Amino acid sequence: MSFMTWSHHFETGLDGVDKQHKALVDLVNAVAPLLSATGDAGVKQAEHLLDQLTHYATVHFQDEEALMRDTGLAPEYIDKHGHTHEAFGHAVVTMRRQATQAGQLTGNELLRFLTSWLTFHILGEDQAMARQIKAMQGGDTAQAAWATEAARTDASAPTAVYTTALIDLFSVVTQRNRALHTLNEQLQAAQTKLSDINRELEARVAERTEALTHANLRLTAEQAALVASMAELKQTQARLLQAEKMAAVGQLAAGVAHEINNPIGFVTSNLNTLNTYTTQMFELIDAHGSAVRPSNANSTVNLNYLKEDVPALIAESAAGLQRVKNIVANLLAHNQLDTKSWQPVAWNDLVSRALQATQDQRPPRIALTLALGDVPMVLCSVDQVRQVLMNLLRNAAQAIEGTGTIHVRSGQFSAAGKVWAWIEVTDSGTGMTEDVKHRVFDPFFTTRPVGQGVGLGLSVVWDVVQQHSGRVSVNSQPGKGATFRVELPCTQVTV
Repeated sequence: MSFMTWSHHFETGLDGVDKQHKALVDLVNAVAPLLSATGDAGVKQAEHLLDQLTHYATVHFQDEEALMRDTGLAPEYIDKHGHTHEAFGHAVVTMRRQATQAGQLTGNELLRFLTSWLTFHILGEDQAMARQIKAMQGGDTAQAAWATEAARTDASAPTAVYTTALIDLFSVVTQRNRALHTLNEQLQAAQTKLSDINRELEARVAERTEALTHANLRLTAEQAALVASMAELKQTQARLLQAEKMAAVGQLAAGVAHEINNPIGFVTSNLNTLNTYTTQMFELIDAHGSAVRPSNANSTVNLNYLKEDVPALIAESAAGLQRVKNIVANLLAHNQLDTKSWQPVAWNDLVSRALQATQDQRPPRIALTLALGDVPMVLCSVDQVRQVLMNLLRNAAQAIEGTGTIHVRSGQFSAAGKVWAWIEVTDSGTGMTEDVKHRVFDPFFTTRPVGQGVGLGLSVVWDVVQQHSGRVSVNSQPGKGATFRVELPCTQVTV
């Protein structure tokens, strides 16, 4: 909505001049927002408008003065008109300084100034300029046209025009008020829309917050899974390291066992021959009686003692050799895996056989509890797996120094697309330190006194379980016993 409308009274008949006058009316309309502006905002708007007026005055006045010179108007009039232009420019500069330095200029002051300019300059001075130009175009001289204009005494025309302009102005103000009312309604509608947008934004923020919360939960779960994967990787690395260690020990054991078996063989054979010879010799002595007995009664030779002691020594030596052979056999077991002899067997049947085989090695002071679950068939080397279970039961019995209990449990679970059978042997013994736990499956490692074990039982357990693509673990603390867990796949394994 315009604050001031263009009136036909403003027209001079000079196209260039009228076009620039319309631009000035547009500037007047730009003053309207300043009527309600206060404080720094109003000053800034006034400064901007004054800058536009300065530019307008520079262009418009130069064009008007050039037009008057080119037309040949009287010099006296051109000089008078030029002073009017200078007065306008001086007023604009003064108001610009007032707005910048004092901050006191208002839209009303600008409105009064521009209204005065339109009334007394455009309707007065510029109309006089146009009349002189038209008179000269009709044949008058410049001086005659200027004299005629100077003699004009009809003041009613500018007054009527001025009155008409004011009426138009008040009409525009009324329309502006209506426009402000409409603008207020639009502003309220905009505020309502803004409230709706704010509510929508809050809903989006809540939705985004919820999504972020879920994302944080997923991230936490992923971090937990990563920690679990790292722990599993660490266990896998430990198992690989143990497997490499066992493979190296197995190769060493195979070579040592081969070298030991040869002297064991001929020493055992010689002991058997010696036992035969001594038996024959004592029989010969008994047959010949006193003929072969020493005549000196004080002789240190006591044939009766020799007849008792020599066979005992030979038997003890043979037992020692047999123990060495058993140790060698255990060493060789690390590298022996005959998958052709594998067969499906009931897991709990293997557990029962191992319990029966070790029954005599479990003293009455040690109680036994069973909790065997429903487990499917297991494809394995029956003798080797039974040996694994027997070694675990013996180890549990040896770990209990006084009275105690051995708990045996079995069951199944599914993982990685396979069904697994498991058994746990728990003892109430002395338990293990972390260092012992890390070395308990190493060959020849034992915590028992010298002469009571060579440390191959749990090593065989580890090796056999690995050969069956299974897992074995131990959980123990000092003074709280130990639990050994063996897991074997129930389906066909890859060897």
